[in-house]
Amino acid sequence: DGNFDYVAGFAVPSFSHIRDGWQTVRIPARRYVVGWHEGHISGIRSTWYWLLNHYLPNSGLTLADAPEFERYDERFDDTTGNGGVEIWLPLI
Repeated sequence: DGNFDYVAGFAVPSFSHIRDGWQTVRIPARRYVVGWHEGHISGIRSTWYWLLNHYLPNSGLTLADAPEFERYDERFDDTTGNGGVEIWLPLI
């Protein structure tokens, strides 16, 4: 229906020492296509659009009904908004 949940999180080796009041989300292993957004974070919407509306249909890959996520690693500078971001799209 066009709605989605947004969760900001980070990977942990186990859920055994999660602080009270924090929530956990387990994303099961599956096949993903990983795209790369180059440039300032303000342009990431166009990368998502290209991946979903051009790359996937032209590649023959099908998006699964599963979590999609962005992965920000040490290359991303949260002060400037530059450095790049991985976009992970689940596949059937």
